Amino acid sequence: MTERQVQKNRLKDSLVKNTNDEEQPIRKKHFSLRIAALSLILLIFVAGGIYLFISTRHMTEYTIAWTKSAAGEGTQGGTFKGYELFNGGVINYSKDGAAHVDKNGEAVWERSYQMNQPRAFVNGSYAAIADIGGTDIYLFDDETNTGSVKTTLPIITATISRQGVIYTLLSDGSSEYLNAYRIDGSAIDLTVRSLITGDGYPLDIATSPDGSQLITAYMSIVGSDIRSQVIFRNFDEIGQNADARRIVGGFADEFDGGFVGRVNFSTEEYSQAFYDGGIVFFSTRVLTSPEVIARADFDSEILSVACSDRYVAVIVDQGTPQMPYRLEIFNADGGVAGEATFDMQYTGFDISGREIFIYNNSELRIFSPNGHEKAYIVADDFEISKVIRRGLPAAYTIVDGNDYIGIDLN
Repeated sequence: MTERQVQKNRLKDSLVKNTNDEEQPIRKKHFSLRIAALSLILLIFVAGGIYLFISTRHMTEYTIAWTKSAAGEGTQGGTFKGYELFNGGVINYSKDGAAHVDKNGEAVWERSYQMNQPRAFVNGSYAAIADIGGTDIYLFDDETNTGSVKTTLPIITATISRQGVIYTLLSDGSSEYLNAYRIDGSAIDLTVRSLITGDGYPLDIATSPDGSQLITAYMSIVGSDIRSQVIFRNFDEIGQNADARRIVGGFADEFDGGFVGRVNFSTEEYSQAFYDGGIVFFSTRVLTSPEVIARADFDSEILSVACSDRYVAVIVDQGTPQMPYRLEIFNADGGVAGEATFDMQYTGFDISGREIFIYNNSELRIFSPNGHEKAYIVADDFEISKVIRRGLPAAYTIVDGNDYIGIDLN
């Protein structure tokens, strides 16, 4: 072999070696990407399987994980006790005081007071407890009692926003007065007066999460007929261009002589009015012009209402002895989410996240938004006053008077 041929072979071997050296990391990189993609697909399948298992299984047994006593200051006295889900826990209140207890049964704050007819209003991390028919309001955040209000007239009802703006409806018998306060109890320079002989008697109010919009339900008697209407107000810059009462919209014909007993704001855009013929869903996407976007009509009576920022649900009287109740679940914009029927006599009805709780002293049913019943338990060890979602996969806290019981469902 000639010298020239030897050099050509060396050059060829060198080129092949360099090419192999360059392709090696590329092949390793492609292999790693394939492994990562397969791992991701496997993870998605596993997560989907877990979700499907959790969302479709039906739990009927429970075990008690712990029991704690967290009696609030003054909340043991008297016969009246009220409970409201609040900031992942619950507010336990009575005529003598209130306490905020977290999902683990630990007291966060306590406050004593004296009220004849206390009612709690909660939204996000803020709460107000008002003496309906009286003049006292106590205000709270998720850590402490932030302030109080002494109104000049009796309180009809109130509402609180996620930003801590409190609206109150007061009455002197002939007029209603809408006032607003900050979470520290200081008054906002806002008073709206309406004659009861004009709009009617106010029954319920609700504010948007940012506190800029308000929906009010009114009832009046026209001849021998009941007339209901809901009025939208805007207290932002938009509302300044409206009349002195900040009204940007009103609806009456939609209720066809029905009785509107409850109004709700789910988000800045979506709100609802519940009446004895069904639900009317509103949009305030155009702030100066609220509009009806959907409705749900029922042939039978609405017995109970529960609301969250994503869902609204009602329990309707079916009128059949075998299965007397029907649960109807909707998205905030009026889209149908699900339904279910049940025969359990109930005393409590709440929405928490993606779960609907229906319960009495000894029984608890948990439904998904699509109407699937996730759990039905009969409690032998405690009485159920309120249910708090504690964590995955199926952990809950049961409020039993002033005792808090952690349970795991299986």
